[in-house]
Amino acid sequence: MEGPLTVKTVPALWQQRRELFKDDCTDLRGVDEIDSAGVAFLVQWAKAQPLGRLSLYNVPENALKLIKTFKLDPLFELNGIRQ
Repeated sequence: MEGPLTVKTVPALWQQRRELFKDDCTDLRGVDEIDSAGVAFLVQWAKAQPLGRLSLYNVPENALKLIKTFKLDPLFELNGIRQ
């Protein structure tokens, strides 16, 4: 993924969900901003997976904080945290 994952960008990504949700992992290296709407999008992506989990790579630290705050850890396999 590239760019922001925020309330402003999630609606466009939601339109692409059928294609995106085919993958059970995503690399967040190119995500430069994420808010609660972006995390909610990732939650929906995780829930769409057969095992109900999504592997995330290069997770921005603020995304990790949101995931921990909302106790969403069981939905994600976190692989690498980005400062």
